[in-house]
Amino acid sequence: MSTFIQNPLVRILVAYALGVMAAMTVSEAVTELGSIAKEFHVFDHSQMGLIMSLPSLMVALGALLAGYIVDRAGDRIVLLVGAVVIVIGDVCVVAAPTFNLLLAGRIVTGIGYVMTAVAAVTLLIRITTGKQRNMAMALWSTFVPASFLLPFLSAGLADHFSNWRAAFIAHSLLTLLLAFIAMISLPRRSAEEKAQFSRTRGLRAVLRSPLIYLLGISFGADAFLQTGIISTLAPYLSKRYSVPLVEVAHWNVVAMICNGIGCLMVGAMLNRGVKAAAIGFVGLILTGIPALAIYMLPLGFMLSVGASWLFMFGSGLLVGMWALAPVVAPARESIGATSGLITQLTLVGVFLGPPLFIAA
Repeated sequence: MSTFIQNPLVRILVAYALGVMAAMTVSEAVTELGSIAKEFHVFDHSQMGLIMSLPSLMVALGALLAGYIVDRAGDRIVLLVGAVVIVIGDVCVVAAPTFNLLLAGRIVTGIGYVMTAVAAVTLLIRITTGKQRNMAMALWSTFVPASFLLPFLSAGLADHFSNWRAAFIAHSLLTLLLAFIAMISLPRRSAEEKAQFSRTRGLRAVLRSPLIYLLGISFGADAFLQTGIISTLAPYLSKRYSVPLVEVAHWNVVAMICNGIGCLMVGAMLNRGVKAAAIGFVGLILTGIPALAIYMLPLGFMLSVGASWLFMFGSGLLVGMWALAPVVAPARESIGATSGLITQLTLVGVFLGPPLFIAA
């Protein structure tokens, strides 16, 4: 059993799963917003939006700092502490007697999110090399769409118990279980790695590296389009083609799967020697043209849905470029800060996309 749980593939999947649990701190509330609003008598859309956006805001503000802490303290310990903080945040949300205290719990959850996400990707980079690293990074780039699929399961659980708190309890229990598995399976840093990484001399180089900003801003722009379109596509198509809103939302699940396929294909193509520039060019075409067609051409409902799938697949090809994160890092000891800065720039796009698209 100990041999199995310390298998390299298992270690990759455990770190990835904790990343999904971190991102799910945002999406776990998607299906429960109506119930929360009803219980706390809050019907202001901007206030309800805070329930969703606060964890993302914590990442957008603190990812670089989290990366610096990861480089100093170690990815494994920050990963485990972050998972515990997520659980504490969920417990605060479940126990909150007022709406404001619920929002405070969401802030705590967001702090756990940023710690866990940055530590998880840094650990994946540390424990992998070569082609295995390419696939691990491609897998990592799917952690956000994967986190939006899981709430459909927790929503069923919440309906079964007739209480929105069941979704948050389920999320915290699963996070605790994964943290326990991570504690016994993920490797600590060696003495040599501790001596090398504890210097954190790479932070200044990270802040001066144009390639890191270029990659992060690219992810941020893609995330801006992706989250903006997905958050507004269902009501837009429902109104334009007189289709029930729920039906459009169901088709969006397929779009998320297409996004994950695109992410994973990046790792496979890089391992086969396909140039990153070629993948990026194809991703830009498959992202831009379908997005324009959805809003500018009278495609009809199902063709618009198909175009949204193609858009999400192309977006997956772009965000799959997480495989380049180790390449743009100035030095090995700055992997944490590099991952943090890229994550921070990405989450700025995630944070800004939905409200600006809705306003437009």
